[in-house]
Amino acid sequence: MARACTFNWSSLDRQTLFDLLYLIRANVVGKTMSVDALHNIIIKHLKTYLPIRGKKGKDIEVLPGWVYIGGCYYSDYDREKQKSIELSLYYNKLEKNITLTSRRFNSMCVSFADTILHEIIHMRQYRRRQFKSLPGYASTAEKTKQREEQSYLGDMDEIDAYSFNIACELNAKFYGKDKDIVNYLNKNQNGLRRRSNCWRMYLKAFDHNHNHPIIKKVKKRVLYYLPRAKMGKPYQTKDWISS
Repeated sequence: MARACTFNWSSLDRQTLFDLLYLIRANVVGKTMSVDALHNIIIKHLKTYLPIRGKKGKDIEVLPGWVYIGGCYYSDYDREKQKSIELSLYYNKLEKNITLTSRRFNSMCVSFADTILHEIIHMRQYRRRQFKSLPGYASTAEKTKQREEQSYLGDMDEIDAYSFNIACELNAKFYGKDKDIVNYLNKNQNGLRRRSNCWRMYLKAFDHNHNHPIIKKVKKRVLYYLPRAKMGKPYQTKDWISS
């Protein structure tokens, strides 16, 4: 069992994390089992390798047969050298049994890798500034839901973490072709029916306004992270995340 106080988070990259979860493919793909059984298999396996917390949730928004993944970093736990990264697995609220297909499991492995890297970025942010928080982004959107989304996504820490996620997603989507990635970032996608990703999440939250200061910041940060995305890890050094 991995220990939080000595774990080297800098050793992880996107492919390594994908492969780590992929190890249990034969045990879960095509097998009909209870949601509880699947959840226990996944979390027990991951905790053998990573010092993480596990959480199970159910939501009507989760499509049947799918597992959605979320994460959270707790700076208070990290300051006390306790497990500070939490992995949340969400299942359909009405589903008691589940059968994972190969496609859904592969998608889950990608989401897992991106989630852990996202939280590692938050870990480094807080550790390097001695666990101090930064002022948030004050959205002026009229509707409550959009104001909440903008306040969350406009936070500088989230811009940084999501920008790496976007760089990874687009690097994979366009096979590392920077020119195609830049064209995609600059394209007006309002009204287009396309598969959701982190970039489209930002565009939707900020009304597809490419002149919005937050969208401009995200674009700039994504381009910064593109070389890192090709390596599959956000940092070249071990500073702050080697223990």
